[in-house]
Amino acid sequence: MRIVGTVILAIAATLAGLFGGFMLGLSGLTLAGPGLMVIEYSDADDTERAIGIGMGVVSLVAWLVLLLSAALVGLRGDRPTRARRATVWIVVGLSAVLVLGLLTAVLATPPPVSFG
Repeated sequence: MRIVGTVILAIAATLAGLFGGFMLGLSGLTLAGPGLMVIEYSDADDTERAIGIGMGVVSLVAWLVLLLSAALVGLRGDRPTRARRATVWIVVGLSAVLVLGLLTAVLATPPPVSFG
């Protein structure tokens, strides 16, 4: 039963983390320029970008909390078996790879070249 709880929490965590990464990408946040910057798109205002960045950060915090909860649920109990420990670390690792890979791709997006 703990494995099922771990998998469900990890799926919820992964969905929250991917949503956070997409929100940061849609708001134009990037590290590819001179430091951390927000790409200026002509069809969005500062309030929309701030809301997108806020939602992205909150979603990533929720991802961390849910992922930690998934690991704790799976590893608690009298004596976790080797299969349960392996399942927990595989599920947590897959979630981390997916979300951190998306964040790397999003934050590595260079700002567009301006022709001015």
